[in-house]
Amino acid sequence: MPLSLQAIHLLAETPGPATLVVPGGRPRAAEGALTGPLTLASLAALRFDTAIIGCCGLTAADGLTAYDLDDAAVKKAAITSARRVIAAADGSKLGHTAHAHVGPATVVHTLVTDLTAPSDEVTALEDGGTVVRTV
Repeated sequence: MPLSLQAIHLLAETPGPATLVVPGGRPRAAEGALTGPLTLASLAALRFDTAIIGCCGLTAADGLTAYDLDDAAVKKAAITSARRVIAAADGSKLGHTAHAHVGPATVVHTLVTDLTAPSDEVTALEDGGTVVRTV
């Protein structure tokens, strides 16, 4: 289930074997991410094999964080409804903490990042059980 207007638009244009399910909610002006009670209710009503979560910050100590409280609530709901969590974060997000807590680093099964990721933070996340894939 895509949680942004941009993702909904892209997935709707690409025919495939999966059925596109769109949550309710209020789009945030900055990036079109859906938030609010309708989004939270949609996520709570479903279960996912995998949730792919972006973040504003990720550290082994502070976990996943976001800048927006509503965005953090949606990420928490997606994580709660998923069996597995993949975090996608470029290296600038690792070792950085934003003010809205999403969850501990241990909820992240796999982190996909780039070559700029700080090696000490990558090691700390791996020591905590997160599989790190660099692309």
